[in-house]
Amino acid sequence: MMMKTRADAATLLTMLLGVFLAACTGAEEEPAAPGEQQDKEEEIDWMSIADRSQESLLREYWSDQHYFTQNNGEHIGFNYWWNAHALDVWVDAYLRTGDVEYTELMDQLLAGCRRKNGDTMWNTFYDDMEWMALACLRAYDATGEEKYKTLSRMLWDEIKVGWSDINHGGIAWASGSPGSKNACSNAPAVILAARLYQEDRRQEDLDWALKIYQWQKKYLVDPARGVVWDGYGNFNENNIYTYNQGTYLGASLELFEILGEESYMREAIRTANYVVHDRDRFSPEGILRGENSGDGGLFKGIFIRYLTQLALAPALDGMTRASYLHYLDDNARSLWTTATLKPDILFGHTWRGVPDGKTIDCSIHLSAVMMLEARYAVDGLMGEETSSSPAFNSISQTQKR
Repeated sequence: MMMKTRADAATLLTMLLGVFLAACTGAEEEPAAPGEQQDKEEEIDWMSIADRSQESLLREYWSDQHYFTQNNGEHIGFNYWWNAHALDVWVDAYLRTGDVEYTELMDQLLAGCRRKNGDTMWNTFYDDMEWMALACLRAYDATGEEKYKTLSRMLWDEIKVGWSDINHGGIAWASGSPGSKNACSNAPAVILAARLYQEDRRQEDLDWALKIYQWQKKYLVDPARGVVWDGYGNFNENNIYTYNQGTYLGASLELFEILGEESYMREAIRTANYVVHDRDRFSPEGILRGENSGDGGLFKGIFIRYLTQLALAPALDGMTRASYLHYLDDNARSLWTTATLKPDILFGHTWRGVPDGKTIDCSIHLSAVMMLEARYAVDGLMGEETSSSPAFNSISQTQKR
């Protein structure tokens, strides 16, 4: 009898000890790896979030004179090139939703811009006209309305005037500064000329795209890193901006798609990789850096637009595509979960923290909308990174531009 009691006690003790050890082991379990933790996160409805960001843009910045104001406070000034990017994000929304309300708003915006710009679409800044022409050409692609392409071509004729032999070539930044040969007025011009060539197959457009690209590559691109300098002769490391990297990789991609020469794809990937993987300057902790308010508020949204197009390129290898998709997802999640003031849906210039107040430049909001629209655009590719994926083929064709 005694031996049986002791055996029972030993068995009970063993069971209790096992439970205790299991509890301790669970308490000390190593945290999940970042990728595993992300899989456990609640699904985010990127369609709904993109809608909310667009609704907030309209509510906070839209003037009854049919343009977007400088900020959502007392500064109601008109900024031509910011409004060009507003047209671009409405094209994004139309492609995503098919809602004709966005085409009506596009027409209102262009009319408002013309009025605020002195009843003309000409602007002293060549890059400003380039942004507008690019947005109009995307509006044409999305809607088939010839008026948008007509305006884009008219602006292109004005932009070409900015080329001169000063500093060996290049498009000037402003009509009053013929020697100001900047990246922001050259790479977008390459993209525009290349896309116009794709539309109409005019050899002159392709010749212009190649001429401008070759000049920029020679004088504005660091051959060792693929980093794009701000302007001719300006090798200041503190003046390296994200949008210049984005438009150069975008220009390289356009020429690759026309000519099929691998050198252009290598250029696009090299510049993109520098930004995506650089933890010192461009992407601390994997999140695209903030570039303050004013014009700088728009810079990273422009980079995201062209990185997204590269991620959607059918010729991109699967491993590189996966790294870009991961980067886009990380940035969108950080923006939405840590840098969005809710329920107002206002964004900070950095995507790693909420804004300090509620008066925010429209440029900052536009960058955030570009990021959220981009994240929706690649949503069907998450986990389907290979070019053989039906989801990839469908999305890459729809969202090519």
